[in-house]
Amino acid sequence: MVTLLESELENVVARFQFPDAKSFREIVDTLAKLMEEARFTITSDGIKVVGMDSSKMALIDIFMPRDAFLEYEVAEDREEVYLGVNLSSLSQMLKKGKKGEPITFMVADDRALIRIDSVVVKKFLVPNIEVLIEVPEEIRLEFDVEASVISDSLKKALRDVEIVGEVVEFEATEDSLIIKSRGEGAKARTIFTRDSPALTYLEVRAPSKSAYELAYLKNILNLTKIADSVDIRFSTDKPLELVFKTPGPGELTVRYLLAPTSL
Repeated sequence: MVTLLESELENVVARFQFPDAKSFREIVDTLAKLMEEARFTITSDGIKVVGMDSSKMALIDIFMPRDAFLEYEVAEDREEVYLGVNLSSLSQMLKKGKKGEPITFMVADDRALIRIDSVVVKKFLVPNIEVLIEVPEEIRLEFDVEASVISDSLKKALRDVEIVGEVVEFEATEDSLIIKSRGEGAKARTIFTRDSPALTYLEVRAPSKSAYELAYLKNILNLTKIADSVDIRFSTDKPLELVFKTPGPGELTVRYLLAPTSL
């Protein structure tokens, strides 16, 4: 059945349905903390979002494979379809959906229809805006430390060090990963040893230590709600890479790169 809002949308070139409005909002809220607008690049393989914050300190790269969606269609004559959105506005719309409620996007070149299948069906017709993406070519780095930590444990560690300082240090020895901070006469640290159930993987090619602004890490804590574990990679005084992956088939991947800072 075509309703009034659908009738205003002409020449739909992409349509996709994500199974959980709340999880999709966690992703959008994370993006909104880094930038005002985002461009979703829709292809036959899936959806990609790349962007940087205004200070150029942090880069986020998200990929949602088509298998992550309940329904997924792209016009055969289109190699790529773009959906540009204001993230704050989109987040407000997604708040109308709850966990387990599917959200559907119908995309035309000038507008998009967003539908949330809640107890009451909710629909929003929004402009498809042009968003310029200024990010470097795909960044590939080599790291001396690679670790995997249970998401909730990482979140708690970052909240603990926030109590005493605004800069967090990541340090790795042969047998442990340490997250610590210091402030005016105070110190805090969480130590994940190889025996800790929260540390599921650790490879240290060379002992390393690097510092990062905690505010930028707090921006992505929402992602711990959708990923069971976080891959952590860094080297001494080099960027930090965090990778969040959703469990199960149709694995959604979020890669976050953060530049180092001085103590």
